[in-house]
Amino acid sequence: MNSSASQPILIFLAVFVLLYIFIFYGLRSWFRRASLDIGSVALSVSQIPILIIAVLSFVKIVLAQLESIPALVWVQRGLTALIFITATYWVAQLLSQVLVYTLKQIAQTSEAQWDDVIVPILESSLPIVVYLFGSALSLQALGIDLTGVWVAVGGAAFILGFALKDILADFFSGLVLLMDTPFRFGDVISLPDGTKSVIKRVGLRVTNLYVFDQHCELYIPNSVFHGQSILNLSRPTSHYYYTLNLPVKSDADPTLVIKLMEAVILAHPDTLGKIDQKVEFIDQFYGVSGDPLKAEQKREAGRLRLLAEKKLNTQLMNIEQALDSLSAQVSQFEKGGLDFDETRRIQGDFLDICQMIGMDLISSRMTKQRRAFLLEEIREMAAKEKLIGLVREWYGFWLKDPDLLQEDHDILPQQWEQKIEFLKRKLNRLSRKFSNPSADETRLDDAVIQVSNWMRENFKTTRNEWQEPKIWLSEVREGMSKNFSIKFYVDDITLEHFERGNRVESEVNRELSWQLRRAYLSL
Repeated sequence: MNSSASQPILIFLAVFVLLYIFIFYGLRSWFRRASLDIGSVALSVSQIPILIIAVLSFVKIVLAQLESIPALVWVQRGLTALIFITATYWVAQLLSQVLVYTLKQIAQTSEAQWDDVIVPILESSLPIVVYLFGSALSLQALGIDLTGVWVAVGGAAFILGFALKDILADFFSGLVLLMDTPFRFGDVISLPDGTKSVIKRVGLRVTNLYVFDQHCELYIPNSVFHGQSILNLSRPTSHYYYTLNLPVKSDADPTLVIKLMEAVILAHPDTLGKIDQKVEFIDQFYGVSGDPLKAEQKREAGRLRLLAEKKLNTQLMNIEQALDSLSAQVSQFEKGGLDFDETRRIQGDFLDICQMIGMDLISSRMTKQRRAFLLEEIREMAAKEKLIGLVREWYGFWLKDPDLLQEDHDILPQQWEQKIEFLKRKLNRLSRKFSNPSADETRLDDAVIQVSNWMRENFKTTRNEWQEPKIWLSEVREGMSKNFSIKFYVDDITLEHFERGNRVESEVNRELSWQLRRAYLSL
């Protein structure tokens, strides 16, 4: 090998060594200081495969400078195949340990449901596809003709597709379920036969349900599940309507009976109704027929939770009104085009709303496209009186409920912290629009309305009139009895391993019967 031939080899070697030191030592040190786990993992996964590929490539370059002999041709092919094998392993590791891991984290903080299913599918299928493709390239590098193999694979795929048409129907039905999103994982549904169950996951072929009444799992093919009429008990909220029927004496005053029944239902901490009335009745009408010690614990925890929710609802209504006002103001300004003063005014009003929520401007930076306002959660003591702080105070008091199970102490914080995170993201997306309203000035009011509607429908709804207990005189039997139909909402039927609704229904029924006997109104 002459000096002119060895010069490119030395240049290749020098460039590789410099890049290797820069990437795997310089960048790794920077990633660690910046706390970028993904970058550090990507470098760790890549270090050995890149080194192997570089060594094999270096050997190929050296051998290419030698005289061509048949043995060296096969060695070159073998080295190329090894490079493809190493690259295949490298790409598979990057996909599984970097890409899929990142997608899992995104799925956990996403409101969409499809990614919770697609990510596990990608996790199991992507490495297989990469290994198959890499194996084919490696065999071709060795000089093996794969034309016949591809023809055979195509024929087999056609035959399998016809033979597995039912499984494919289940698969595409599952995709339709994910795109339509008629439910979220964890929703309580009622099947056509009346079975109440919880959505656990939608798989490639079957939907996995948990039947909590029987403490077992139910698997339904996606094509069958997709064709059924499903009653989602968790939407639009996890509140659920329960109905009772109680007879009283035929000479009982209906007005007096209805007033007593309403007080007993409202007194229960886990039913819905006007908070002021619930706080008023809780000491007088709750827990009279049960264990007095537990009733006192429940009464105290319930009172604290109700008072915290009252503060939260007040702040939430103020924010909703402010968003509606801001939307109307932006819509008015948009008609003539936003000038500088109007832009500054709506930006100030938006930041005031963000501060009511518990977010504040941390920086204003210039990007290539526009100026961007960056929002971050307020961490000072004053933040406890903001919306986010009030939400945490509210569910903190909820966790003191003696009826909650240990799993609920994980479910409630996780549920509400996820909603808080969604709210932060929506505010930052809206903040980017307010940073440069001229770019979206004709749609800025719509963006504000969308956030306002999301808060009402998906974050937390304030108490509505339709959530109040309803009591009707349903039947009168002369000389025998008057029958009353009673309907009330339970706050969250997903708690207590999905048995909360049944427990509250039983307790309300017991309290009503006891109070009616005490008032000499029951049969």
